[in-house]
Amino acid sequence: MRVVTAIGTTAAAGVVLLASWQAGRTGSSTAGGVHIVASPGGSPAASGRSSGRTSATRGATTATTRTVTGALVQTPYGNVQVRVTVHGNRITNIVAVHLTDSSNTSVQISAGAEPTLRSEALSAQSAHIDLVSGATYTSEGYKTSLQAALDAAHL
Repeated sequence: MRVVTAIGTTAAAGVVLLASWQAGRTGSSTAGGVHIVASPGGSPAASGRSSGRTSATRGATTATTRTVTGALVQTPYGNVQVRVTVHGNRITNIVAVHLTDSSNTSVQISAGAEPTLRSEALSAQSAHIDLVSGATYTSEGYKTSLQAALDAAHL
């Protein structure tokens, strides 16, 4: 059990170091009205956790399933953060870990926009999606966190 934990911890540290090296910056940055909060690892993508499972079938290539949490993105109406599951090079699931919550209105707007953002991202297989009208900050935060997760997953 200790060996498995040590291997998992080492793999997670490697992902954080690689993401930090690729990002080439520390601290935080602001883009388009959203504030990206860097983790102690120095990279917005490094704020996530990555777990990998390998599955193999007879005669087929091995595909890896990874789950990565994107950057925590601050907006004027609260934070946005998503978690992405990738199988091979395909996005299989996106879960909103946190959506804007500064008021009941922002909660309702985010809750209404999230299914559309999720559906569009799964369809596009990327973070290159349109903003949801009336939910601009939520959309920008979602896209930014999603892109950070995809970068950390090497997609």
